[in-house]
Amino acid sequence: MAEKKEMKIAEVKGRPMLHWIGKQPLETVKSFPSQLVEKFNIEEAPQVPTFESLKNNWTNLLLHGDNREVLSTLLVNGFQNKVNFVYIDPPFNTGLAYVRKVKLRGTNKKLEGEEMSFDEQIMYENSFLESSFLQFMKDVLVLLSNMLNKDTGLIAVRIDYNYSHYIKVILDEVFSKENFINEITIGRSREAAGSPSKLEVTTESIYLYSKSNDYKLNPIFAKRPISEIAWTGFTMGGDRNPPERLFFNKKLLPSSGQHFTLKQEKCDKLIKEHFLRLKCKDCGCLYYYGNSENEFHKQSKKKENRFKYYDITSNTEFKVITDLDKCLNCNTDNFDVEYLGNDDVQINNNWLDIPSYATTTGYPTENSEELLNRIIRLCAKPGDLILDCFNGSGTTAAVAQKLKMKWIACDINKSSIQTTSNRLQSIIKSQNKIIEKENSKLALEEKEVYYNSFVHYKINDYDLQIQHNELKELVYEHIGIKRMPTDSFFDGTLGTELVKIIPFNHPLSLLDLQLVKTELEKRKDETRNIVLVSLGMEVKVKTAIDDYNKLRPVNKIRTIELRTDKKYGSFFVHKPAQAEVEITKTKDKGKVILKDFISPTIIQRLNIESKLFQAQIKDFRSQIDVVLIDTDYNGEVFNICISDVPEKKKDFVKGEYEFAIKNKDSKIAVKIIDMLGEEVLIIE
Repeated sequence: MAEKKEMKIAEVKGRPMLHWIGKQPLETVKSFPSQLVEKFNIEEAPQVPTFESLKNNWTNLLLHGDNREVLSTLLVNGFQNKVNFVYIDPPFNTGLAYVRKVKLRGTNKKLEGEEMSFDEQIMYENSFLESSFLQFMKDVLVLLSNMLNKDTGLIAVRIDYNYSHYIKVILDEVFSKENFINEITIGRSREAAGSPSKLEVTTESIYLYSKSNDYKLNPIFAKRPISEIAWTGFTMGGDRNPPERLFFNKKLLPSSGQHFTLKQEKCDKLIKEHFLRLKCKDCGCLYYYGNSENEFHKQSKKKENRFKYYDITSNTEFKVITDLDKCLNCNTDNFDVEYLGNDDVQINNNWLDIPSYATTTGYPTENSEELLNRIIRLCAKPGDLILDCFNGSGTTAAVAQKLKMKWIACDINKSSIQTTSNRLQSIIKSQNKIIEKENSKLALEEKEVYYNSFVHYKINDYDLQIQHNELKELVYEHIGIKRMPTDSFFDGTLGTELVKIIPFNHPLSLLDLQLVKTELEKRKDETRNIVLVSLGMEVKVKTAIDDYNKLRPVNKIRTIELRTDKKYGSFFVHKPAQAEVEITKTKDKGKVILKDFISPTIIQRLNIESKLFQAQIKDFRSQIDVVLIDTDYNGEVFNICISDVPEKKKDFVKGEYEFAIKNKDSKIAVKIIDMLGEEVLIIE
């Protein structure tokens, strides 16, 4: 049967309530080409990620591409209604350019580059034209709505005050107001103090929606703060028979018209666990169950028990006993029974008790594992399929993996894919050790199910677009262009001139020139001159610009051609990273030794000479983030057989590896990824 390439999608559930320029409905989706790039901990993987090929032998999906095209492809490939829970942390459209913090391994030495320090790598610009951002978010949410299980699917969207009100209305339109569940309040990283005209913002929101009324939230408990823990009375209204209870072998009766809350068996248990105690009404002496004060002190110092003794100080009079007749302190017989509830309490929508951001990967706006652990456990269970199409540092996938759930993660940023791949390799390797240890002791039906593999696909080959974005960022830095994130056409300013960066997949053409002229005609009051930055230029363009400038007192156009310009032409002097690797093979064994590695890009970011770099950085492995080895490379898909991802940033890769191979003719491929994400592939 011919492969399905296009399909209609379900309509939105609510009625349109928010309007913007160029608002368009999304009615059909189509699939885009998929390229299998890497696989980890799996022998065979489908060439195209379809639900049919994965449903009986699941492997997790790490997808590199534009999230709208990735989601469209998944829908056409059978994933409609198949996802149980979606978590997304989309860009907040703040106009900020986020950077990934990276450091060389084994050194904390900080050296400054030009505009960016050596440990900063531009990740993405969090900036859209307002109408474009709203349309983008609506399209993504419509696609996600179609991915979710139509009965029990849940989605959580993290957003801040800049656009939360707009996103809430779009969510109402896509999922309907009736399916809104909660707004969850979470903390945010402090960016700046308040001012006389504005209060400091310390919170963000997560909007939780369902696909229908058939969803179920799982009960989640958290530790109560000490300020909310208190000893209370142990009686309730109404008579019960028998009315008396034994406390420390002492018979006590409740007040008239009251009864003790629990039966005797439960009371005995709570007394021994120190959730019940007696208090002398006359002198205030407290009585806890126990055979010795030494044992009592040991128990009270344990972290999990401290809440039980929050009100005991050096001045508190207390006794540790098993039997009681009269107060050992004042010899009276007048006691209250006090009860302490458990320190666990079911969570509400205030999640300020846990951090919402983390700094473990150096990735900007990294979500904390504590936050994702709570939201995923609230909305899903082991075996469910979790999706995050704004993958970032990969926290959603990491937590889903740890919770024994299936996951799909996608991002257009190459560094996001690399960071997530490294992170998941480490988690899965740790899980494999647990599986080997535990499963050998368990019967088949008792073994826990882990989805301990993943496959990396590239959707609609975005190398060219990614390259354009990366080059564009470098152009900003190289030329000194000041960004204008709110301008829908021009990219920035250079002094008093407006700058337009021509896409690098073609030379500056007459059509590009005409688009600039058309834009200027719309801006009658614009008097600034124009700079066009390009990679190459068609022959006729120079003459056309000269003719245009002769007739214009303002808006004159000049060009910067990045390969030939006298001032900026050195831009494309790029030297790729180089590795010296020794690969040896015998009949059934292979060996890889890293001899040397040098990254000109890192040296350039450090802004020091190569010889000085080698003097200051003693071990070349400080530049290397990860080493991956395919022991039987087929020339197309890189099968990660050996993964060297150091757990700590101060640790180096091993640099020397021995392994079994099928035979001496096996192709060995070594992929070395440096700290800035540049890859070197050695094949022998």
